[in-house]
Amino acid sequence: WLELAKRQRDLKLLAYRDELSGAWNRRFLRTCLRRAIDEAKMERRPLTVMLFDIDDFKQYNDRWGHEAGDEIIREIVRMLRTIIRNGDHVCRIGGDEFAVLFCDPSPPREPGSNHPQSVEILAKRFREQVSRARFSKLGLDAQGSLSISGGLATFPWDAADADDLIRKAD
Repeated sequence: WLELAKRQRDLKLLAYRDELSGAWNRRFLRTCLRRAIDEAKMERRPLTVMLFDIDDFKQYNDRWGHEAGDEIIREIVRMLRTIIRNGDHVCRIGGDEFAVLFCDPSPPREPGSNHPQSVEILAKRFREQVSRARFSKLGLDAQGSLSISGGLATFPWDAADADDLIRKAD
């Protein structure tokens, strides 16, 4: 029975994880976001989603190969994980499309800041980190050449449900 339960947990993780990056996937985002919005409603607290993609990502695959593109994807996820809080979630929802669910209920790390401003600071810090990143498979000319474009949307101000929140962030 315990072995069967472990296998079921492993299969569930496979269904919710992106194989390349190890980030959560689109299925997880939808499931988790709906649950997080319900919790945010009950606890009367905000919840923010950030959606972004890597600008002109196809050029990296075309110029340096898919192995280099894969390295970029993995490194983006690694960088995001160093910036977000423990209860937040990084998701890869498409080829070069990502979402971050800022749902950590703990207070912001900086005294006096509130949720939307704290998330904006995290997003800006991440964008700056990406622009300075170096990717070994791209060589020396790649420094500072990577950029991202995206948006933020916060429940309850921007939208009241998961689909609208994602649409607004996009």
